[in-house]
Amino acid sequence: MTLYVNLAELLGSRIENGFYRPGDRLPSVRALSVEHGVSLSTVQQAYRVLEDNGLAAPKPKSGYFVSVSRAAPALPAVGRPVQRPVDISQWDQVLDLIRVAPLEAVTQLGRGMPDVTSPTLKPLMRALSQLSRHQDMPGLYYDNIYGVRRLREQIARLMLDSGCNLTANDLIVTNGCHEALSASVRAICSPGDIVAVDSP
Repeated sequence: MTLYVNLAELLGSRIENGFYRPGDRLPSVRALSVEHGVSLSTVQQAYRVLEDNGLAAPKPKSGYFVSVSRAAPALPAVGRPVQRPVDISQWDQVLDLIRVAPLEAVTQLGRGMPDVTSPTLKPLMRALSQLSRHQDMPGLYYDNIYGVRRLREQIARLMLDSGCNLTANDLIVTNGCHEALSASVRAICSPGDIVAVDSP
């Protein structure tokens, strides 16, 4: 199978799975060339295949976009696996790690707070300062209950590096680990289900 066919199949599967939604701009020819280590002509041939299959359409001087006629993928059925209690015996090792006194030289990744001394926070502080000067601050209004869509789309794209084929609709942005855990349990459990919990 040729390189451009492989690339066309990869992009086609992402479109079919809803990773790119109807009307979304697809990556530029140059960006795909760099990302996949192929020539510009290979990417152009791949886009022609998508165009022939009705998955993508070019716009002059704007690039390629997902065809708006594409229907959203159907949601998968939710399974109900048989649940059985399992004896969990590795908690001693986990607790040993938690009990270890924190070291100043070690970055504590478990804390939900940034290092305020880091110079990388300066652009964020500058942006927040500029926002605070505007009377009509968008940050004061409620957003989508699932989280900012553009953030969820970027997270889904980053997850591709880990081999996770997700869309923004598969993600929920929470206000911390407790809300994430609560939402997860409510989504997959029903009253009477068996749930393993950490023992104090």
